Amino acid sequence: MAWYPGAEKMELQPESDAQPAIVPTQVIFHSIAAPWTPRRMYEYWRDSTNLESHFGVGYDGAVGQFIGTQTRADANYRANRRADGTGAVSVESASNDQHTDPWTDAQVAALVALGAWLHRQHGIPVRVCRSTDDPGFGYHRLFPDWSDGGTACPGDARVRQFQNLVLPGIAAFVSGGGTGTPLPPPRSDDAPARYRVTVNGLEYGYGAHGPQVREVGEALVASGHGSHYTAGPDEDWRDADTLNYQDYQHSLGYTGSAADGVPGEESLRRLLGRLPSPRRVSLAHVVAAARTDPGAEQGHQTYGGEVRIVEQALADEGYLEQRWVDGSLGTRTVQAYAAFQRSLGYAGTDANGIPGQRSLRELGRRRGFDVTD
Repeated sequence: MAWYPGAEKMELQPESDAQPAIVPTQVIFHSIAAPWTPRRMYEYWRDSTNLESHFGVGYDGAVGQFIGTQTRADANYRANRRADGTGAVSVESASNDQHTDPWTDAQVAALVALGAWLHRQHGIPVRVCRSTDDPGFGYHRLFPDWSDGGTACPGDARVRQFQNLVLPGIAAFVSGGGTGTPLPPPRSDDAPARYRVTVNGLEYGYGAHGPQVREVGEALVASGHGSHYTAGPDEDWRDADTLNYQDYQHSLGYTGSAADGVPGEESLRRLLGRLPSPRRVSLAHVVAAARTDPGAEQGHQTYGGEVRIVEQALADEGYLEQRWVDGSLGTRTVQAYAAFQRSLGYAGTDANGIPGQRSLRELGRRRGFDVTD
């Protein structure tokens, strides 16, 4: 199965493992007739219907992937999987209830980036599908066989954008020979840049998510470059982060494309004093998990990704069996952490299995992960 690196992975089960394989030859764009985020789309397909798509794109350009692109998804009727094993990749996008509104600029940029990746990953030709089974790109209402009984999805505004912006944007990237993260279509000089880069294994730029985003935002505020925030920085990179970072780049003397508000390695190192490690955990998140997971249902994960880093470190140190490295900071993990605390000389309530900053930083120092507050 292929997973798009620019999407948040939210794997649907049992569909992801149980549905048959396809050879992707088409990409079909949809509007979901609801103003939903990718997370809400995932929850809807998980809980309410099995007519899922491979991808979902929110109004802000955030992308979620729910099934690998080489597994059938069920949103395209007879294009889902044909007798020869070929099938379509389906892409839902947030819209109004009548799916008549245009895609936002952020959605257009996300669709272009995703389309370029699908072309590169699966060799899907950058052209409009000429028939129901012809390889290429299309939109749901293009052919009746792609829906059960016909559909008006997407509306006229998005069809025009598909023809005038999305497909030409994909073609422009592909013809330019790009090999890295696909860039969005050309933008006006006064519009914020809307693409992402990866620096030392972590994503930065529009649509990036994670504690590394908050760290940059807080550093920008501390350096006097936070004027575009209307609220404090958080873990989602938005236009305000780009504009603030652009101000910071200007303060370093950068100009032109080097000052578009998307971090590069040199400017990021100067802002933070180092390049953050992709293996990072938040002390607050781990403490919250230690206080929540033991009393929740078996396997509950409060901050599964970060907890798994800590659990693996405890296992590597010999305090936790490998089978309990599962992202749930339950009773066994608390007991293992308490044993680690005692090995550092802590006793009493200081060795209760609830991580503290000094002990967690020591575990990180030994096992190669960073700790944030």
